Amino acid sequence: MKQTMKFAAVILLTLLATACNKPEKKELVGTWQWYCTSGGIAGVNYTPESEGFEAKLVFKGSHFTFYKDGEKITSGTYRVDYKVDETLYNKKGDIDDTFYSWFNLNIPEAQCKKISEATNGKIAPFPKSFAVISYDDRYDPYVLSISDNCYDGFSYTFVKAII
Repeated sequence: MKQTMKFAAVILLTLLATACNKPEKKELVGTWQWYCTSGGIAGVNYTPESEGFEAKLVFKGSHFTFYKDGEKITSGTYRVDYKVDETLYNKKGDIDDTFYSWFNLNIPEAQCKKISEATNGKIAPFPKSFAVISYDDRYDPYVLSISDNCYDGFSYTFVKAII
């Protein structure tokens, strides 16, 4: 009986400990390859293959650089704000969620405009965009989704590069 109670207590404590753990916030720092742009009222889907160019965002410290086909288009500082409108994202980081971090990504308007112009509007982040970093087994290891914060729902998806 004592062993059964000890075993039950260990199982209960393990369940309680794991139930309280929230996924840790993953870093934005690193190189992110453009995977696709999708959404909008028309439900468009743009990819590097369909548009004929590759793009990447590199975040280092408080600086970012945007590249198109290996050429530097723009760079500057960015800011991450974890105080987000929870109505934009209805999950709360439960243990079984794949989402690790959601935040506002603040990039200066001038740099957003340069990115949009260089990609003919195919990648057009807003100065304050809603962003989510998640893990998806199809991509290794993480996915960055940047939303344009509009109800038409454009999303710019980047996959973290393995270097």
